[in-house]
Amino acid sequence: MQPPATEGSGDSTTPAGSGERIANPKDATAVGVCELLPAEAASELGVQQQGEKSTNELGGSGTPACTWESRDGLTSVALSPAPDRSVRIYRKNRSQYVDYEEFEVGGYPVVRANKVKPMESGSCGMFIAAQENQLVQSFAAVPAEQVGKSDPCSLAEKALELSVSSWPDA
Repeated sequence: MQPPATEGSGDSTTPAGSGERIANPKDATAVGVCELLPAEAASELGVQQQGEKSTNELGGSGTPACTWESRDGLTSVALSPAPDRSVRIYRKNRSQYVDYEEFEVGGYPVVRANKVKPMESGSCGMFIAAQENQLVQSFAAVPAEQVGKSDPCSLAEKALELSVSSWPDA
């Protein structure tokens, strides 16, 4: 399952210098998109170690994405770098999301911004600020029979927790 294009605000860029200050910036674009989730992390998440490359049309960006699926193809996790994008755009447009939350993962700011309720839809998207003007979207989906029982946001967050430290320094 690919991340939906409806998660973003439609504005794919922010002016230079308007992003979040990051103490230890990472560059998620310095490696292949399917290298963003280490094999051990994929195993821990219950998805196959090899992801499938695609294109994320978030906000019309057309950036690369990689999706890792469970063996049965029912559970998935996707990661997609979003260069020239800041968490501030989500803060500014927070009223557009029925599910909005800010927190940190590994010392990096994260915005969870979904236009549908994750426990009702079975999917969840969130964005980690890898550096001042670079986000990485984590999107997770659970099987239909798990909707309302399994929190897809826990899976999306865990993917970030298990991967961000492995990304190259900016």
